[in-house]
Amino acid sequence: MLLGSRLLYYVVLVFVAVLWGSSFVFIKFSVEVVSGFGYTFYRMLFAVALLTPFVLYRLFTGLFDSAGFFGGVVTGVAYLFGLLLQGIGTRYTTPSTSAFITGLNTVHVHVYCAFVEKSYGLSLLASLILALLGLYMVTLPSGGFGFGELMVFAGSIAWGAQIVLVSRYSKNVKSFSDFLYGMFIPSLSLAPITLASDNISSVGFGTWLYIFYLAAACSIVASLLQVIGQRHVNPAIASTIYLLEPLFAFLFSVAIYGEEIDVRRVAGGALITLAIYVASKSNSNTCS
Repeated sequence: MLLGSRLLYYVVLVFVAVLWGSSFVFIKFSVEVVSGFGYTFYRMLFAVALLTPFVLYRLFTGLFDSAGFFGGVVTGVAYLFGLLLQGIGTRYTTPSTSAFITGLNTVHVHVYCAFVEKSYGLSLLASLILALLGLYMVTLPSGGFGFGELMVFAGSIAWGAQIVLVSRYSKNVKSFSDFLYGMFIPSLSLAPITLASDNISSVGFGTWLYIFYLAAACSIVASLLQVIGQRHVNPAIASTIYLLEPLFAFLFSVAIYGEEIDVRRVAGGALITLAIYVASKSNSNTCS
């Protein structure tokens, strides 16, 4: 792949990190009102509803990509557990701790590439070390390791699997809408437990607005960009780029809540950026 083309896909994945970075505060607000099951179900219900007209059009015109839809469903199982476990855990821990533990999905992806795909090198290892150090500096997680942290860690494993599966299936996707539709469908299986545990009448307009934003921007748009970018980028490199997510979460906090600029976090972001550069020099481009 030409350097210019590769850089373009790196930029696409950076935008994914921007959107994901904007999600943490809204997830926290949402799960304080609805359960982790409800948050996941309603977020995906909105996403499916928004995509349904496009998928119905493709069905009626005979253009529906059944293979892409199936790949999306398989990927969606990992996506379901990533969202659910992260949502449950974030209710019992701080957003910064949740962001740090979620970022450990990068470790899982690198381990997969090294020991399963046998596609790894010193550049990727160096990038991982730099990225984790930068991640720690950006988030500076606090507290012990309780139930919330355990749930988020389990969710990080699911997120790692989702990144690998997106790379595996995205290369042959003919329709992004059909793939994303399949990816969001498994989460609708949470309907029974959501309806049994949550009182929908107590959910205010603000919470619905948060969940709608998470569905439209952080699920549909971010996932679309993720699929486009990961068609051409090694998942180990992609997962390293995604570690910019907590940095952007901090920057959103600065912009929205007036939080002061922290030199330590800026330095951590610089380390993650350096890690991305180091990873981009890797010759291990076959992990998928």
